[in-house]
Amino acid sequence: MKVSLNWLTDYVNLGSHSAQQIADVLTRIGLVCDAIDETDADVVFDLDVTSNRPDCLGHVGIARELATALGLPLSQPDLSGLKAAKPTAAELTSVQVLDADLCPRYTARVIRGVRVGPSPAWMVDRLQAVGLRSVNNIVDVTNYVMLEYSQPLHSFDMDRLSEGRIVVRRAKAGEQIVSIDGSRCELNPAMLVIADAAHPVAVAGIMGGLESEIGDKTVNVLLESARFDPMSIRQTSRNLGLLSDSSYRFERGVDPVGVEIASRRACQLILQLAGGQLADHVPTKRGAIGATFQLPPQLAEGVVDVWATPFAPAKVALRPERTNKILGIDVPAERQLELLQSLGLSPVMDAGKIVCTIPSHRADLSREIDLIEEVCRLHGLDKIPLYDRLTHRVVGPSRQEVLRGRLRRAMESSGFDEAMTFTFCDPAEAGLFGFAQPICVDERVRKTNNVLRPTLLCSLLRVAKNNQDVGNTDVNLYEIASVFPPKPHATADDLPDEYTGLAILSQRSATHIRGALDSALAQLSPTARLDVTPAEIAGLAEGAAANFTIDGKPAGHIGMISQAALDYYGLEQPCSAAMVRLEPLLAVAEMSWKYRPLPKFPPIRRDLSLLLDEAVTWKELSETIRALNQPELEELDYVGTYRGKQVPPGKKSLTLTLTYRSATETLRHEQADAFVAQVLAAAQKRLAAELRA
Repeated sequence: MKVSLNWLTDYVNLGSHSAQQIADVLTRIGLVCDAIDETDADVVFDLDVTSNRPDCLGHVGIARELATALGLPLSQPDLSGLKAAKPTAAELTSVQVLDADLCPRYTARVIRGVRVGPSPAWMVDRLQAVGLRSVNNIVDVTNYVMLEYSQPLHSFDMDRLSEGRIVVRRAKAGEQIVSIDGSRCELNPAMLVIADAAHPVAVAGIMGGLESEIGDKTVNVLLESARFDPMSIRQTSRNLGLLSDSSYRFERGVDPVGVEIASRRACQLILQLAGGQLADHVPTKRGAIGATFQLPPQLAEGVVDVWATPFAPAKVALRPERTNKILGIDVPAERQLELLQSLGLSPVMDAGKIVCTIPSHRADLSREIDLIEEVCRLHGLDKIPLYDRLTHRVVGPSRQEVLRGRLRRAMESSGFDEAMTFTFCDPAEAGLFGFAQPICVDERVRKTNNVLRPTLLCSLLRVAKNNQDVGNTDVNLYEIASVFPPKPHATADDLPDEYTGLAILSQRSATHIRGALDSALAQLSPTARLDVTPAEIAGLAEGAAANFTIDGKPAGHIGMISQAALDYYGLEQPCSAAMVRLEPLLAVAEMSWKYRPLPKFPPIRRDLSLLLDEAVTWKELSETIRALNQPELEELDYVGTYRGKQVPPGKKSLTLTLTYRSATETLRHEQADAFVAQVLAAAQKRLAAELRA
């Protein structure tokens, strides 16, 4: 932002302050001066204005800040005495705002009988000093006021407007417009345009159209001053590749009350430099769609004003003791009141709090901490003392951080790589996993990938596809992150059932996933049990999916990814996956383990292959064996399942390993044989199992 010193002195008397002193003051209050360009005629400051201070994108805003910091009075242009003549503006034009969400306020003034010509030298010099070239007196006025009040304006040749009226609407599919810089713009319904009765005449808030621009033969001018939705302007500007000083300001937000003030200032200058007559004003706004707002008499001359929701100032409270606690210094409440008063916040002390009324040009002040920041920057950051040593309280990692670290090490030990992915997915991806109505962000903010992911598997499948595209075909991934599934029977106002989950994806079999889960659980709690129950789960293959519990509490699901999901992502290999809720997993975790000495006596291992009915599950078999209460049984491990020619139809061969060990003696084979015989007898009795030769 380039700022002219000559221009600033119109609003604040800087007296004997040097250019460097002014730059230092601006930097101290948050408007960092990057450079000072001094010429014989002027001094220009190059300021770095943060995106939350659009009020400082004009000379009046900068002057207001300087006046506040230096304790000087601020003198703004006198806009009284703006004379209007019949006929009224409403008799000459009308304004229809069809999309008030994208255009909360639109004002139009009509000035008839102007003489377009060159601007006076003082205006040309000021515009050139800050990097703008002079065009003609009408266009120069709109640029001048934009750089004065931070409010972009646009002037139309009214005789080139079809039916002489304005319609603010979304563009129609296939519409085009040639902008003032000669660019042909392909419009779509997501873009806001300013149209006349027939077609678009400007891309709202960005650039006017070539057809209705001010030229040498212009006699009647329609002056636009409006407020547009910042996100809409930003998206349209990027999509069309059109950037302008106007779009830069509209993207950051403009003063809703300043819309009218800037319009009056522009009319004042046009009448002064180009002559003409301003059309009069009557309260009725013919053709205006949406709520209207009656301005005070001194601001109402010659304007058609469509204002959907008139400005209502917010009130924000500040606790003086909170300010002192945050800053670490003592700023008396009276001093805080004084500083906030200098900003025009009308502070009053109420029950120990300073209650401020936020003016329309300071929309960035919405919280107590914002007011504390204002007190800090005006009181002076240099008043916060520096010490030669710092006190820092050392805090060890929390329980959750320790356990998450263990979990990551366990997954990496099992051969899985950690992924870090984006939080959003497409609606179709959520639907694959049974979430027909996921949580979405506003389409104006994100048109695609606008769903807060309800499961991490969406993200990991995308990563698997990216790896497949570059030739990696053995992908083993995990991710620990938040997911946002909607609550059952949720309304539009309900928050999602947000939780932190662990997702695992592999292009190997589901047993690889189960092994990783068992290993991870063993690293957290050696005594916890993971039990699996077959289930039908959206996104997982039918007959190859299951829910599982940890110590009896629901914890997640596991299985093979469905063919529909594989096809959607374009994956050529089968994938297995698991989705785990972290809460029940961490709930069973033990921060410290009890020491158990290494076994003194050797184990005896026996492998068994049992013929079982297809309906018999590993869970049933393992529970049958554990119910025997054999103290010497140290481990019970699943090895595999076989189906083939040697196995009768309707049967399967399940192989398991039994590990026996005694804490007091070396087991003899005869003892192990007896234990195995008990297992076989129980399996035969309860599950009709047969020992396979």
